[in-house]
Amino acid sequence: MIYKMNNMKLLITIAILTPSIQTADIDIVWHGGEKTANVSTTEMSPGSRAEGGLWFDDNSKSYLFGGWSYNSVSKEFTLTNDLWVLDVNTFHWSILKPVSKNKPSSRHSPSICGIPSRMIVIFGGIDQDGNKLDDTWIYNLVDNSWEELTLSGNSSTSSHPPERGHQSSWCTSTKLIIFGGRNAEHKALHDMWSFSLVNQKWSEMESSKKYPSNSFGQTIVSYPKPRSGATTFHQGSLYLFGGDTAVIDSGETYVDGKYANDLWSYDIGKDSWTKIGGNDNVCHHGSYGHFQVASKDNWPGCRVKATGWVDTNGNLWMFGGDGSDSTAESVTVFKPGRLLNDLWRYEFVFKMWSWMGGNKYGNTGGKYGESSSESYPGSRTGFMSFNRYHNFHHIFGGFGHDTNGKDGLLSDLWEIDVHKEVVYGKYPTTSNVFMIIFGLCGLILLIVALSLYNRKFFRGSEKEKDKKSDTEYCMLTNIDDED
Repeated sequence: MIYKMNNMKLLITIAILTPSIQTADIDIVWHGGEKTANVSTTEMSPGSRAEGGLWFDDNSKSYLFGGWSYNSVSKEFTLTNDLWVLDVNTFHWSILKPVSKNKPSSRHSPSICGIPSRMIVIFGGIDQDGNKLDDTWIYNLVDNSWEELTLSGNSSTSSHPPERGHQSSWCTSTKLIIFGGRNAEHKALHDMWSFSLVNQKWSEMESSKKYPSNSFGQTIVSYPKPRSGATTFHQGSLYLFGGDTAVIDSGETYVDGKYANDLWSYDIGKDSWTKIGGNDNVCHHGSYGHFQVASKDNWPGCRVKATGWVDTNGNLWMFGGDGSDSTAESVTVFKPGRLLNDLWRYEFVFKMWSWMGGNKYGNTGGKYGESSSESYPGSRTGFMSFNRYHNFHHIFGGFGHDTNGKDGLLSDLWEIDVHKEVVYGKYPTTSNVFMIIFGLCGLILLIVALSLYNRKFFRGSEKEKDKKSDTEYCMLTNIDDED
């Protein structure tokens, strides 16, 4: 499949593979949207969308801003700047109409975060003409209004990230963190920034400022190569997978020759990166192994614009994207990347990947059945997603394959429920290990105390017997000695 945005049109070449889709003990539920692609926006639904910003506020509400939409009248794809809210309990959409006249311009690929019931923050992205943006906007959920964060002066407190699109981002309880992306010259970026939701100020990470390299341009510290479209995960540490590491990307086509499949972790407190595995120089096809069986030989293929989350056991999960499937033919600069719908899990205890669901062959259409066993999202990229309570992940829309295998802009909403795959207490957590050690030490001290007490008791008993005894002791002599 080849796709690109040019003059608001989507150019598509279709290649369909239809092997059966694997499903593990995971519930995949279709919660709404159409089975077919290219659905217009209505008063009740945002319709088909891709590359917008989607944020879950922990109060059963998820907010969607902008992205590509479809107009069934003009048959064109256009960018939007509307704001929608999804009630996660009923899965019904409603549009928000801000009272302020001033609001962000239409865009795709912005970073989004917020504080529940208080505000939403968006940064950057790409406008209708392909221009990269560097503006920061705050939506006040109480006043129902937009306000642009203005930065004036030349002091360090007024610094903010340069313009970019397709950056990677993480949303924590207090910060929006971004990494990389592509600038106005389509060059891959490596810088990492943090926006305080409390102080509403940007600051660049110290490791990002330094980023030392030798005369050959190779990093001499542990740090991810500049890239765009990487997949992110967050729970305690930040994690990053793959992305497009091409130094310059024309932006006209998606070529997977420079797609990566490396996995990194970032320690926020130490401001340091650690590489876990994978490759950032050569695009590798996926090594799927046996279904739902972890192996050191398993590793997802290179890709961009997938989605990732972390379950309550601390395992990483990843779904979909654009890149390489299980075939060697999917790794070439002469052919486009394949859209994916594979589901992966990385277990830190064993340091292994498992192929947990979906298809190991790309460009697969979706299944929209009534039961979980009959449903599975079609291959896609550029979709929006949010994580609800760790073991429940939701994906919405994107560019991909509908129920008929037709490519286009999607409007479907899915829930990937992995809680049955999470065995609580399966792995020894830090607290569990501490309790075990503490218990053993307590048991040992108890045994020692009892032993000492018993020795003292018996010695005391023997002394009391000695005092009360009328027996007198004398030395025995040998009769032979008298002779």
